[in-house]
Amino acid sequence: MSTVIPDARVYAELWISFVSLIRSYVAAHDLSRPVLEHALVEEDEDGHLTLSGESKILVLQFESATGTGSWAVREDDPGPERVLEQGKFKIDEDSQVELSDRRGKLELEVAAEAFTAKVFDED
Repeated sequence: MSTVIPDARVYAELWISFVSLIRSYVAAHDLSRPVLEHALVEEDEDGHLTLSGESKILVLQFESATGTGSWAVREDDPGPERVLEQGKFKIDEDSQVELSDRRGKLELEVAAEAFTAKVFDED
């Protein structure tokens, strides 16, 4: 029996969907409550996504060849940025997401919401 290795294009398409979901959650957040500054989502073609909120920055790095990535939440205060938390994640070809700081797998949209909450939820 042969093992089928997922095509990197599947991961690339899942990443595009994941980024789109994050953008949707950010837009909903900005519309649902008054904010001093709107959140900013920046993406480059190398699998990097940066989400900047009022006091935190989330940085996601994704490798479309393997479906794996890393994330870090940094404090956005005057002076040097400080890492508040970090971890790894994996998007499976069935769109289930494994986060290193949670048990089990999450649906793609639930994982996008979880990442967005890391920036907008106050401690």
